[in-house]
Amino acid sequence: MQVFYIYLFMNRSSCPIASTLDLIGDRWTMVILRDALFKNFTTYGQFQSAPEGISSNILAARLKNLVNNGIFVKKGDEKNKLIIHYTLTNKGRSLRSVILVVGLWGNQNIPNTDDIVAKIEAAKK
Repeated sequence: MQVFYIYLFMNRSSCPIASTLDLIGDRWTMVILRDALFKNFTTYGQFQSAPEGISSNILAARLKNLVNNGIFVKKGDEKNKLIIHYTLTNKGRSLRSVILVVGLWGNQNIPNTDDIVAKIEAAKK
């Protein structure tokens, strides 16, 4: 039932901006995508360790939505059956520039935000 609801919710407008925001426009989804794209997080525990403090029920719901919409694929860990990896698909990786632009806008318009370019460079090392 929830997947059906997500499907209807995503198609409430033919506008590509509204449709994209329906899929990735909430705070927690953007934080999860940030961590997957720039910190290479793949596990539930890693996503939950983000300093923003996402609650477990919200994290589970957002990950499920991202999997259902083809942003992540969900795979069990080969060595530890208790660990699930959420790996970005090509569709998910293509959001990198979107998240980066949101961060750059924040740097330019919101005082006292971390330099996203410096953080990305540090994460590469």
